[in-house]
Amino acid sequence: MDYYIDNAKSVLKTNGKSFHWAGKFLPNECINRAAELYSFCRILDDIADNGEINSLKYLRNIRSSIKKKTFADLENIYSIKYPKFLNSSSKKVVIDLIDGLILDQRAILFKKEEELIRYSYHVAGTVGIMMCDALKCYNSLAKSFAIDLGIAMQLTNIARDVLEDAKMGRRYLPGTWIQNISPKEIVLAAKTNDLKKIHIISKGIKKLLILAEQYYLSGEKGFIFLPFNTRVAISVASGVYREIGVQLENENYNWQNGRQVTSIYKKIKISLFKTFKEIFYFRLKKKHNSKLHIFLENLVDDK
Repeated sequence: MDYYIDNAKSVLKTNGKSFHWAGKFLPNECINRAAELYSFCRILDDIADNGEINSLKYLRNIRSSIKKKTFADLENIYSIKYPKFLNSSSKKVVIDLIDGLILDQRAILFKKEEELIRYSYHVAGTVGIMMCDALKCYNSLAKSFAIDLGIAMQLTNIARDVLEDAKMGRRYLPGTWIQNISPKEIVLAAKTNDLKKIHIISKGIKKLLILAEQYYLSGEKGFIFLPFNTRVAISVASGVYREIGVQLENENYNWQNGRQVTSIYKKIKISLFKTFKEIFYFRLKKKHNSKLHIFLENLVDDK
């Protein structure tokens, strides 16, 4: 088990630099759980993104194994260790996550904001719920806020990776926002410096980050349900990830020259600010804004 946790931590350090940084603020047991969850999700994501013809088949088989609770098959066939700390209700959430990865097996050309939000729930809002288990946060009221933080981070991901995703034939920005510019056109616009299309995409990214901010603000309202020693870590993770959007804004939403990366200096600065904020800022429990989940009907129970 120690070897598995050490390996999970190594995966987190290598592939999830922002989350690994925030993990420095977590108690040992919680960072072990968080690393285990990250490794679990990373393996699923790698299966989805490896471009093999059998990826869809593998994901469907994994989905079936989880639904049937035949977890030994996951480990023996796919080298996936199902996190033991996940409670029984999380099985549906894991299946929702895999459904999002299955969706990624086809060309993504979202038309409306609704598709974007539902997808972001599937691949990231679900992880927010599972993180509640990892952090031993069992208050049912926390779930809706955890979903929102996950969605916010995914929207930031999409804003950062517009060009990279377009090269894989994916366009997560809703077509109604960007005049239905195709992935091929996005790649070509960056290559040829097509200022008109670059500007249209930049406006779409700006709109995306404004939307993300609504979910970040909601996610932060859920921090009150976390013990202080885990609250600081999640606040830091949120701040570091949010900084990607801030940098995009400062660069006038310049997406065509590659991904934004948060520097160590900024991570330290954000970490200090978030730590002091959680020490001195008095949080009150607030009601969740149900309008943020208007597109998640039949997926999320906010009661």
